[in-house]
Amino acid sequence: MLKHIRFTAQAGKKFNLAAVLILLLSFTGAAADRSIQVEKINGLQYVSLHRLINTLGIESSFDPVFQKGRLYHKSHYLVYKTGYASIIIDNRLINESYPVIRMNGGIYIPKGTALLIAGTFFNSMIITEKSGRIIFSDAPAPEIKKEKITLHDKKGKIAFIILDPGHGGKDPGAIGKGGLKEKTINLQVAKKIERILKKDLTGLKIKLTRNNDRFIELAERAEIANRELRKDVNGMFVSIHVNASISSSISGFETYFLSQNPTNEEARKTATLENNVIVLENNGKGKNRYNDLEYMEALMLTTQIQKESSILADLIQNSLDRKITEFKSRGVHKADFYVLRGALMPAVLVEIGFITHKKEASYLKKDPYQEKIAEGISNGILKFIDEYNKMIE
Repeated sequence: MLKHIRFTAQAGKKFNLAAVLILLLSFTGAAADRSIQVEKINGLQYVSLHRLINTLGIESSFDPVFQKGRLYHKSHYLVYKTGYASIIIDNRLINESYPVIRMNGGIYIPKGTALLIAGTFFNSMIITEKSGRIIFSDAPAPEIKKEKITLHDKKGKIAFIILDPGHGGKDPGAIGKGGLKEKTINLQVAKKIERILKKDLTGLKIKLTRNNDRFIELAERAEIANRELRKDVNGMFVSIHVNASISSSISGFETYFLSQNPTNEEARKTATLENNVIVLENNGKGKNRYNDLEYMEALMLTTQIQKESSILADLIQNSLDRKITEFKSRGVHKADFYVLRGALMPAVLVEIGFITHKKEASYLKKDPYQEKIAEGISNGILKFIDEYNKMIE
């Protein structure tokens, strides 16, 4: 009986050793091949971001207040925001066909974005798709269709224009003699531009950030524009303002695009004046929305879209100069305007005149002069669309 037990134990050892070897081999294969499910949400293909980062071992962070998240792996990074179809990956702006969404406490990203993350963060990884699952493998891929990972380098044609009447509501902007408010002029001119563009551009979406006297935070203005972005669809953002100066002798119109290096001291002061509205945001805590990390992202985006924005600024300024003879052009400048920081597209800020100059202020409140300004800005926008669409063909 004892011998039988001894024999059984030895046989058991041999069996257990074989089983361990089989399990180790199986585990090695499982580690090399990882997969996540592609889910259908409202007929569109999505992937759980939580499952993706756990499967691939990606570091991540998420700001629930601003609904913005970041992914990190070695030298790679990605920035996304729920409700946006646009992402920033390794200093490149990529537009997807549909947005990142938050649902049932989780975040879901388009399948194309998931593939792009894996292909960019792990460029040696083999990525395949089978039976509704994305398979990530470090070993030779099985004989199934390999998913092609591409960056969407080709930009879409201009399909929308966002007009932003500066200030509004509790923020009057600059105030001239007699209580003339910048916010009122901005809205009147923006509506005139909207009317002209809708007449000339029947196939494009023209939208105002505000249609009435209401307060909108600076960052929200650019977000209104960014939500329109899609793969193969681009747009532009034009913010309308009236300038002010401590000197009542300064007059004229000028156009700005975003840069961390202001053209001159006057450009810096103009940006500071326009940025001061943040004290009215979030009960005086608005500056938290424009922290250092946001600033660095804005600068990275600037390198990609700054050239297009400078072209748009030149065309608008030149068109205004041809239309307006009463006051002189002050040219095109660059400065760090918070309202332009978040725009993921060609974006400019137009200062149509000085409310602190007695004569110019009297013109700015008159309908015929506002019409001339609107025509000048509209002509510049139309020329930019024509040049831009030719450039990307």
